[in-house]
Amino acid sequence: MATDKGKWIKGSGKYTEYRYRPESDKNYTTRQHSNTTMSENPNSFYSKWGIHAVDLAKQEEVHPATIHMRCQNFQTPYQRKAKPTLCEKIHNKTDYELGMELDLHPQSVRRRVKTYGDAYRENPRQEHPLRGKVISATDDWRTQVKKTKFWLHPKHPDYPHSDREGL
Repeated sequence: MATDKGKWIKGSGKYTEYRYRPESDKNYTTRQHSNTTMSENPNSFYSKWGIHAVDLAKQEEVHPATIHMRCQNFQTPYQRKAKPTLCEKIHNKTDYELGMELDLHPQSVRRRVKTYGDAYRENPRQEHPLRGKVISATDDWRTQVKKTKFWLHPKHPDYPHSDREGL
């Protein structure tokens, strides 16, 4: 049986997400030009943003093409999504961060925000004695749920630094 190298294995339906691949399989290209050469070219990524696309891609754990697509789609490499989720609009936190804070599954956090407009609102009729408890030692949501990144990078000019302090 072939091992999963971050590509589709025929007939298995398995795929490894890019950020979980080993470094050798990520295909980061090495820069062929020095910083001085890149800064002299006014159209280069480095002269425009002050960082190489490959270096930013390594920080974000994505492919360099992703960084270039962000520039094409959002006119900045520091915006990860087109628009924020409802949780990010209201609380400046991802549903995963709110879930860790409130000890709730992120899906429950999204339901609260959608229903009540606030993740911190408690409904006394929905109190349950097992809330926050880990029922299964193998299937804890804190290890199974994919952590989401905030829709803006900290270097983006609209990033809410004061609201996201300590996260």
